[in-house]
Amino acid sequence: MSLEGGTVTAEYRVLGPLEVLAEGAPVPVPAGRCRVLLATLLLRPNQFVSVDELVERVWDGSPPRARSSLHMVVRRLRVALGDADCVRTLPGGYQASVGPDQLDLLRFRALVGSEDFVAAVALWRGPMLSNVVSDMVHKNDVPLVTEEWFGALERRIDVDLESGRGPDLVAELQLLTMRHPLREVLWGQLMLALAQSGQQAKALVAYQQIRGRLVNQLGVDPGERLRAVHHQVLSGSVRARGPVPRLLPTFVPRFVGRAVQLRELTGLVGRDEPMIATITGIAGVGKTMLALHWAHSVSSRFPDGQLHVNMRGFDRHREPMAPGDVLSRFLEALGVASERIPADVEAQGAMYRGLVVGRRMLLVLDNARDAEHVRPLLPGPSPSLVLITSRNQLGGLGARRLALDVLSRDEARALLVSRLGEARLDAAADELIAWCGGLPLALAIVAARAAETPQLPLSALVAELADEHTRLDSLDTGDAATSVRTVFQWSYQQLSAAAARMFRLIGVHPGPDITVPAAASLTGQSADETRACVLELVRANLLVEHVAGRYTCHDLLRVYAADRAAADESAESREAAVERMLDHYLHTLAGIDRNHNHNHRGLEDYPVPAAKVTPETFDDQPAAMAWLDAERMVIRGVVAYADEQGLDRHTWQLTWFALDMVDWFGLWREWVEQVDRASLAAARLGDRRQMARLVVLLATGYARFGRLETSLEHFEIANRIYEEVGVVAGQVRAQAGIAWVLGQVGRHHEAVEVARKSLELLRGDACVTPERMRMALHQLAAALVLVGKYEEVLECAAEWEAQEGTPAPVSSGLMATERARAFIGLGEPARAVAELDRALDWFHQKGSWNDTAATQVLLGDAHHGLGDPAAARRWWTEAVAAYEQHQHQHVDHVRAKLAALPENW
Repeated sequence: MSLEGGTVTAEYRVLGPLEVLAEGAPVPVPAGRCRVLLATLLLRPNQFVSVDELVERVWDGSPPRARSSLHMVVRRLRVALGDADCVRTLPGGYQASVGPDQLDLLRFRALVGSEDFVAAVALWRGPMLSNVVSDMVHKNDVPLVTEEWFGALERRIDVDLESGRGPDLVAELQLLTMRHPLREVLWGQLMLALAQSGQQAKALVAYQQIRGRLVNQLGVDPGERLRAVHHQVLSGSVRARGPVPRLLPTFVPRFVGRAVQLRELTGLVGRDEPMIATITGIAGVGKTMLALHWAHSVSSRFPDGQLHVNMRGFDRHREPMAPGDVLSRFLEALGVASERIPADVEAQGAMYRGLVVGRRMLLVLDNARDAEHVRPLLPGPSPSLVLITSRNQLGGLGARRLALDVLSRDEARALLVSRLGEARLDAAADELIAWCGGLPLALAIVAARAAETPQLPLSALVAELADEHTRLDSLDTGDAATSVRTVFQWSYQQLSAAAARMFRLIGVHPGPDITVPAAASLTGQSADETRACVLELVRANLLVEHVAGRYTCHDLLRVYAADRAAADESAESREAAVERMLDHYLHTLAGIDRNHNHNHRGLEDYPVPAAKVTPETFDDQPAAMAWLDAERMVIRGVVAYADEQGLDRHTWQLTWFALDMVDWFGLWREWVEQVDRASLAAARLGDRRQMARLVVLLATGYARFGRLETSLEHFEIANRIYEEVGVVAGQVRAQAGIAWVLGQVGRHHEAVEVARKSLELLRGDACVTPERMRMALHQLAAALVLVGKYEEVLECAAEWEAQEGTPAPVSSGLMATERARAFIGLGEPARAVAELDRALDWFHQKGSWNDTAATQVLLGDAHHGLGDPAAARRWWTEAVAAYEQHQHQHVDHVRAKLAALPENW
């Protein structure tokens, strides 16, 4: 821009400290009156400002007698600005002459006018004019511009909230409300952001905070907008956006080639309609590597998350993943608590599509068997992209098809160069590529072998492959023009004896992956020996560390490993390896139960691990739970493998000890079928008592996800078995379950009768223990509460207290809650509060979150009965927080209690 004194690019900034730049370099503005003068003019860009107004601002309300003093300040300012001088003299005043791109305030207003609130807000460098000393400027001028900025900021946040980005805004809004504690709009936005994050209880706490400040400091109630947000949160109408799933496996290193396919896939990104693409081709051609490499390269363009699953459509040793199992896993990744996942696959699909609608997500469905295998997993109307890999053509999906062929000569050479370097490739490279049939899997294995033997020319490796080819009886797998089996056999024979044995024994592991400790038990080696073998297999490209510390291999390699195990290991050796593998998981699970589970399951005849099994141990419960979480799919596969092989002892014992994991992570829906199989395995072994125990657990599982009638049937089956084998304590346990389910389905009087009969049965048992007696008394008390017989509840409680010994904390807490319910029913809320305070202490020691939340609800009820609405609100709010975290069905009931409290309470 042309200015007096020459042509110079000047920029002026007032949305923060006052700054002037000329050609990008700072121009010092003298402190004091010069800065006040320039700031006053720039805050009124291209407008006439009278001498009187300037004098008042520059001298902060105490103007000098001579107006000429202002002219002296103007001259000083112009000299300081030099070529960046923007001050123009007008009759009776002055003006800052600036272009629309020179002043940040003008750019800010233009961006707001075009509704680009993100860019507008980003111009703020506040605090505004912090280096300008003037009470009048900061009292009269700065607040007006600051309010403009607040308006833009709040509109930007509104847009983000409308897009469901509340979870990303919580930290920012918490900081803003701390800095501006009386700004209602920001508090309302914080409440919405918390609610969208699934933290409705915290949103309600935030409302109480701002309401208290407004009343105490200003003597006013919240405004209409804030009250409307409060009503939205209370009613549960704010839709929470779940967590952003990141399920892609580890990034694929050193990927080369496939440029055409990568461009074609990338061309599908960014569309607003749902897109489906398929990558099809023969086994080993690199479908999964292409899919994962591309998925990682574009993951940032799918801000709502990425889902991935190996559908196992062509796994010779394991059943393909059922759509229901995949949907459960996806729903869990999307933040749905396991107990809220429906049992029916169609209902799961509807919930899944409802969560994905409107979200921009990437779904990678790897190794699909056919179109029907993946059809239930398609997300429906959304800007998401689905990428499916398969060996078969997937017709009927309306997908963009990419048929993947073997690597071209140039691509294959590029792969070898990426692993061996250009100098290593000689005339034999093309022969090596021909032996691999252009398959990336075979090429990677050959390249790994070549890298391990840098002294050998590639021609020597070609000769080895030719010799190996002639030694194999059957070479053609039907997967490539040149059999990849030749490459596998050649690479396998280069391994050390220990690594070769580990490789073939991995063929009997059901997967999907394995760790070093599990491999140590499988092979019977030490940890150091195992680690060395694993590293050798990784270097040979026969194993891949797809997640830190977890190793897997291609389906073709797994099949080959199993074939080698059948050929090179004796039946006795294979059986011993399988026993060690199963014992590794069994005794690790049993150790977790023994050391980290306060409801220790135990067994009368505790299993003894086979020789050379090294179960894993953990320092604390969080470490144990982390292991269980990582091994969930492996343990499920191991139990299914034991059942398929007819190994009944391992089938039921693995299931028995795995139920800690099932309970902790809420996996009952996935495991009920396996628990049923385990009960049959126990029956085949003649252990009907253990069969009954497992049936009780099966009944509990059905109850956990709402199949109450089925649960009742299984509790009754368990009761009959216990009666037949003469185990009274077991009958009492099963009957407690029957009474509990009857109460849940509204058959309250029947629940009381069952509980009474169970207690009488126990009274007649000479071997009854105090803890069993307490259990029966608690169940009767719980049933009596349902029918309003509160005096009898207290009688049960008194007998409960009279039992010998010290009860467990959870047992004490449960009975205290029943006493509290009775006191509330009898109109004695103060006594109920005392009981509930004790119960909460016990549950904090050992109880579950559900026990704690239920007690908090009762504390709210009791305080409400005492006329203390503030305490009631506090306890109900804490309960809502717990129920929301676990997406429990009781959350709406407690929210209704909060909503019913008067606004001024």
